[in-house]
Amino acid sequence: MKKILVSHKNNETCAAVLIDNELEAFYSSREDNPKLVGNIYKGRVKNFLPGMRAAFIDIGRDKNVFLQTNSPQKFSAEQSILIQIEKEAVGTKGARATLNVSLAGKFLIFLPTLGYVGVSNKIQGEERLRLHALAKKIRPKESGLIVRTAAEGCEENILLEDLAALQKLWEKISERYSKRKSPALLYSDNDLLEKIIRDEFTADVEIFVDNLKIFRRLQELIPDAKIIFHDDSAQIFESFGIAEEISNLNKRELPLPSGGQIVIDKTEALIAIDVNTGKFIGRSNFDETILKTNLEAAELILKQLKLRDLGGIIVVDFIDMGNDAHKKFLMNFLRERAQHDRNKTKIVDMTPLGLVEITRHGSRR
Repeated sequence: MKKILVSHKNNETCAAVLIDNELEAFYSSREDNPKLVGNIYKGRVKNFLPGMRAAFIDIGRDKNVFLQTNSPQKFSAEQSILIQIEKEAVGTKGARATLNVSLAGKFLIFLPTLGYVGVSNKIQGEERLRLHALAKKIRPKESGLIVRTAAEGCEENILLEDLAALQKLWEKISERYSKRKSPALLYSDNDLLEKIIRDEFTADVEIFVDNLKIFRRLQELIPDAKIIFHDDSAQIFESFGIAEEISNLNKRELPLPSGGQIVIDKTEALIAIDVNTGKFIGRSNFDETILKTNLEAAELILKQLKLRDLGGIIVVDFIDMGNDAHKKFLMNFLRERAQHDRNKTKIVDMTPLGLVEITRHGSRR
C-alpha cells in the first residue's frame, strides 16, 4: 500500500512516500531557498574559455553557472543562450548547466534538441522492445524521447497525450525565450506538489496533508484522489512513525543495527562514505562479523542515496575483508539491491585498496 504524506512547516514543504509503511522517498522545498536543478534560463555568456571547452553563464543570480561545451561549439561574450540547470552549486562551485533540455512528463521525458530514443532500465523484455518502437514512431522530427518506468503497459494514445502536453510546454518556453531579455528564468521545475503528482501519484495512493492550503490545492489538481486532511496535534511524520528517519537525513553519522556506523561526507568532487564497526565484535568469528557489518552498511548506504537523492561519484570505504568469497558476496548484494533504485545506479567495482565506487544519476527534486 502506497501513501504520500505532505507537511508544510516554517516555509518548508516536505513530502514522504511510504510503501507498506516503509519510507521510500523524501522530497523537500524551501520558499526562501528554491533549488535550481531543472530550471530553464535565457542566460548571457560572461566568459568563454575555448581551451577548457567551457563557458560561464549569467542567469541573474549571485554566481554564474558553468557550462561544459564540445569542440565545435563557440560562444561570444554577452551572447544569449538557452540552458537548463543539471546540478546545484556545491561549495565554491556554481551550478552546472547543459544545452540539452529535457522536460519530464508522467510517462515520457521529452528531449526537444536531441534525436535520442531510450527506455527506462526498469522495463525489460518484450515490453521494452514494444515501448522503444512506439517511442521511435511518435517522437517529433529531430527530437527525442525517453520512456519512463510509469509507462509500462501504456498504449500509444496515453503516450501521445503526455507528449502533446510536453510539446506545448516547450512551445511556451521557446516563445518566452524569443520575447525576454537575458538573463531570464523561462521555466521552473520546482513546484513540489506538481512533481509529486507527476512522479509518485497513482489512482490507488492515499495522500495525507497537514496544511489546509495545500490540501485544497491538491483537491483541485487531482479531484478524484483520496486526500485526507491530517488534523492532529501530533506532527504528520511522527504519527506515521518516520520522524526520526527523516531527521537522520541531515546527519553525517548514522548507526547500524549491530552497533557500527556509516559516515557520509559530501565534497565538491564526490561523496565519501566510511564504514566503521564501532564496538560491535560479533558472537561468531571475526570474518563473519565484518561481513555482517558491511552488509548492514550496504543496505543503509543504498537507501540513504535514494532518500537524500545523492548523485555523481560515491566512494565507499567498507571494512577490510580478507575473505575473497565475502568480498564477492558483498558486491553481488550491492548490485542486486541497486536494481531497486528508480535512478540509474551502477556498482562499478572494488579497488585493490578495498574501496567500492558507485555512480548514481540524481533526480530533479
